[in-house]
Amino acid sequence: MLCGMLAACSGMPRDNSGEAHEPWLPLAEGHLLPLEIDDNGVADLFYELLVGEIAGHMGQLQVSVAHYLRAAQRTRNPEVAERATRIALFSGDPEAALPGAERWLALEPDNQEARQVLAALLVNAGRPEDAAPHLLQVLEYLEAMEGEGLGPLVNMLARSQQGDAAVTALTLVAQARENDPQAYLAVARLALRQDLPLTAVAAAEQALVLDDHLLEAHVLRARGLVQAGDQAAALQAMDQLVARYPDDVDLRVTYARMLLQADHYDDARRQFEQAVQSRPGDADLLYTLGLLNIEVAQYEDAQRYLERVLQTGRRIPEARYYLGRIAEATGQPEQAIRFYEQVSRGEHRHESRLRAALLMGEMGQVTHAREELSALRQRLDDPIERVRVYLAEASLLRNIRDYWAGMDLLDQGLREYPDNLELLYARALMAERLERIDQVEADLTLILDQDPDNPAALNALGYILTDRTDRHEEAYGYIRRAYAQRPNDAAIIDSMGWVLYRLGRLEEAEIYLRRAYDLMEDGEIASNLAALLWDMGAQQEALDILHRALEREPDHERLHRLRERLVP
Repeated sequence: MLCGMLAACSGMPRDNSGEAHEPWLPLAEGHLLPLEIDDNGVADLFYELLVGEIAGHMGQLQVSVAHYLRAAQRTRNPEVAERATRIALFSGDPEAALPGAERWLALEPDNQEARQVLAALLVNAGRPEDAAPHLLQVLEYLEAMEGEGLGPLVNMLARSQQGDAAVTALTLVAQARENDPQAYLAVARLALRQDLPLTAVAAAEQALVLDDHLLEAHVLRARGLVQAGDQAAALQAMDQLVARYPDDVDLRVTYARMLLQADHYDDARRQFEQAVQSRPGDADLLYTLGLLNIEVAQYEDAQRYLERVLQTGRRIPEARYYLGRIAEATGQPEQAIRFYEQVSRGEHRHESRLRAALLMGEMGQVTHAREELSALRQRLDDPIERVRVYLAEASLLRNIRDYWAGMDLLDQGLREYPDNLELLYARALMAERLERIDQVEADLTLILDQDPDNPAALNALGYILTDRTDRHEEAYGYIRRAYAQRPNDAAIIDSMGWVLYRLGRLEEAEIYLRRAYDLMEDGEIASNLAALLWDMGAQQEALDILHRALEREPDHERLHRLRERLVP
């Protein structure tokens, strides 16, 4: 951490070449002579230097630091103190680096790198009052040399793990420049980065006392309020600010993004729309509006904005991908495929190929879809992404009820990635469709061997044992463990109701099954609730639930089997 701080703050070169020193380089020949010796003799000095060098090359950095620090006290040559400091930092010992940096600066008081290093070390040691004078001098030097110093100073201090000390030190610098609102603005920035939101609010307010027209201070104050948990006050402040500066598009966009973070989608959309009126060709604004309209299911508006993105010539792959998503969501699979196939680069290119292939499969082009998925899998290097394609293809085969092909595919995947939990789970579900209960139990047991509390595996194993075997007490144990972890999961609640039904505990089962059905009107849950109600004598309600479920899912196998049993 400290090495990172020092690297961040050293805008000044470390030697005449402008290159930073390597962690361990021997002193160049001649650098040790002549040395100005204090009063302990040349022999002692050379002993410390020699042992320090040898220890360093042998990897005994603590020994090297100790000898170099002693050498630094025996000579007025600043290079020795600098070397002691750097070795201490490289060895991860900031406490040892601190006396080295103090000696370095004492011997070379005009060396601004030495001053930066010492300031960072003092902050790291929790001594902000001692660090502040050095930071102030560093700031003045940077401003003289580069015209701006507060930004580099904030970047340096933001790396400190002593956040309170870093902010306190910069606050002392700001107080020394009491009429500079930019200094308090820097404190606010640093405080937000160090997760001290109330301090950021106070610093931003102090900057506004000095200059009420400082827009960044208003924004930082609002962000501090959000970070502190007072979202309403932050949004109110930003709303007033936008009303005060209605022509500032960047300010309006900042407000819109805050509204998005607060899930105020309609208000955010209105702000973005006003911003687009001022910048009609801004691809980023148009793209954001497109995504925002997708989020609220306003697909026509989303499509209009994304088509305008294409006209700008920017963000084309992203716009085409989301136009594909819109076409898919609105029931236009062929158009969706066309958009997806045009996404040849960017972060969505693999996802586009995957979605296009799955849509082909749904349209009956199964062979072509599988060829596309296989080709995509071969192009991918990431095991996680390759497994994802296996799972997508398996889902396609399961949906078209080609369970044997699905088993073959998942067997292939598991040969490539043995014991992968997702592939095992998918194969267990596929095996259940083939009524290979031994395979189901073996795969789910393998998952539970690796992850004993896996709620999905516990629930699946419990449900299948309930539904396909007479091992209902054992099944109840698995489902109860899953329910303890996810008491609000509709599928697990349904399993609990179903196993209680099979155990003959009908009144308890009804409570769980009705609750599951209220949470999710799924065909599987509907069939279980209908079967229970029929056996409890509520035949008409059972038939009503069954018929409504078939209207929603006319191809659901389990619902059809139940109807055939209840209404021969």
